[in-house]
Amino acid sequence: MISHLIEEGYPEKAILIECMTYAVAGMVTTREFIVMAAWHLFDNDSLRARFLAADETEHVGILEEILRLEPVAAMVHRRATEDADLGTGSATKGELLAVDIRAANVDPESVGECPHSIHPDRAKRMRTVGSFMSFGDGSHRCPGAQVAMNETRVFLDRLFRLPGLRLEHEPEMTWCDGLMSYELRGATVSCSA
Repeated sequence: MISHLIEEGYPEKAILIECMTYAVAGMVTTREFIVMAAWHLFDNDSLRARFLAADETEHVGILEEILRLEPVAAMVHRRATEDADLGTGSATKGELLAVDIRAANVDPESVGECPHSIHPDRAKRMRTVGSFMSFGDGSHRCPGAQVAMNETRVFLDRLFRLPGLRLEHEPEMTWCDGLMSYELRGATVSCSA
């Protein structure tokens, strides 16, 4: 991103603003996803056992499947780069389009059967990216996707190995209209000494 902005002649201040925007967006969404993924692991004994027995690749597969079902951002908006027939209508070049990530990620034609259930082998079976649209796609794919997955994977692997770990209080979920995303607050965990 920085190289692109330099090539485009952006001033240093604009480049710094872009970097800070990406960094903050990545930290906020990763924080929410860590809590959501932990909540799923606390609530599903077999999924938690599989996660704890898994290697790095399977960790990512499990987390991507949770993210497919629980994308932090619900909608993205993009401008059409050319006139297009969308099947259910058409778009003209420059028109603003809204992509409903949640709906796309549970479309049986895209993700297969039982789209509202967590199946960590779904992506392998479908031969596709496990997070489906949760990190975007193409030139708009989240540049921090790998960092977010690895931060989540390492943190949760260490967290769930603590002795006597318990979820004492489930998080409260609210909705942020500005970001079109969920926010999770108030989760409390405990563990043995």
